[in-house]
Amino acid sequence: MDKKTAEKASKLLKTLERLEEIRQATEESKSHWWSFLTPDVKRLTDNDGLMMPEILRNEFKEAVERAIEKTKVKLDKL
Repeated sequence: MDKKTAEKASKLLKTLERLEEIRQATEESKSHWWSFLTPDVKRLTDNDGLMMPEILRNEFKEAVERAIEKTKVKLDKL
């Protein structure tokens, strides 16, 4: 493996690690409400952000799963 490929693999592994952390957090917080939080939104809504409806939570979980699978495929191709 050349240096450029190794750097790509390292970046993909870091991304995969972050995605796995997100997946774990979403699995652990099934009964809690989620919020969308940015610096602008935080100032507007008493620091809690915008509450995420269940349909958006489900879409987000599915997107995380797809991102994990895509990242694993990219790693395998290296």
